[in-house]
Amino acid sequence: MTIKLEHVLKRVQALPPLPTSALRVIALTKNPQTTVKELETIIAKDPSLTAGILKQANSAYYGYARRISSLQEAIVMLGFQVTQGLAMASAVAPLLKSNLPGYEIEQEGLWQHSLLTAMTAKRLCQHLKLPFGDIAFTAGLLHDIGKLVISIYVQEVGAFLVEKVKEIKLSYVELEEKVIGYNHATVGGFLARTWFLPEDLVSAITYHHTPSEAPSYPELANIIHVANGVASLLGVGGGIDSLLNPIQQEALDKLSLKTEDLESLMSELGEFIVDPTLFSL
Repeated sequence: MTIKLEHVLKRVQALPPLPTSALRVIALTKNPQTTVKELETIIAKDPSLTAGILKQANSAYYGYARRISSLQEAIVMLGFQVTQGLAMASAVAPLLKSNLPGYEIEQEGLWQHSLLTAMTAKRLCQHLKLPFGDIAFTAGLLHDIGKLVISIYVQEVGAFLVEKVKEIKLSYVELEEKVIGYNHATVGGFLARTWFLPEDLVSAITYHHTPSEAPSYPELANIIHVANGVASLLGVGGGIDSLLNPIQQEALDKLSLKTEDLESLMSELGEFIVDPTLFSL
């Protein structure tokens, strides 16, 4: 059941573009001359974006002692890069809250898994003292967008793929490519390019299951690979493939991560995921 590239690309192009407000926020946060007031003005024009940023700023994940009630205060407290990440989260949330029957993901499941992957990626960067935690957050948020495109194809062969994973020593994503012709990570890279996302995000999305193959930004790809695996192990929003794409030892070695590091991270994140406001965007 190999799918022609032209069919995949048509489905990619059929998805809606990112909202103008989110793209404008991304552009502003890249400009060192941008002021808090300018950013606030753009965000305030989008009520859902404003509400989403305030909800996340007040979640247990950020751990502020008092409630943040104004958009300006949220931007100042969170910083431009975190605000950018939350703007992206608000922009893609409606898409990520879709039902994906091909992956046996119910409504909001992909959203919850993606947001937890984003938070895990940022925590990993903090633990490893890497300077791109906010980029990793956005990459984690978007890493599975390819599933939006190929779920319809996976739906026809999903049970077959699961059985094959048990029979032969290949991961689910490897079988996805062998049977369908493309895997969700590669297709996600196609979609990221149509959204005009920067190359670091395109690379992380494309290679989050095969970080050793990333021709650029391999460290970011390794972070997203591990974060995705941790989010899957925590059992939040996972689909049919969630535990069939194991964390690669090579990725852990390249990041100098040990089993106890992952256990500590999972324990910390386990405290956040019980917060009912965490996934409410």
